[in-house]
Amino acid sequence: MKIIEDSLDHLQENNMTYFDHLKFASYHSFLCMKAAFYLIIHSVLPCFFGGTGSNLVTKMSKYFTIRNYSKKNEQTL
Repeated sequence: MKIIEDSLDHLQENNMTYFDHLKFASYHSFLCMKAAFYLIIHSVLPCFFGGTGSNLVTKMSKYFTIRNYSKKNEQTL
């Protein structure tokens, strides 16, 4: 089945087990929801959570950039 093959390829490309990926993706999904919550509150009441949502998004972006950079360097060794 194509979905299973694609999923297994994705796990292998990222050097993760299914449960590692589940934990990783779930954690980052939670951070996205947390950032969304802060941003919604901030949109209605600008005096609250100024910068909090964008700081979380920036933190995740940096993490993924570092992770992808490390992965690319490992492939060239």
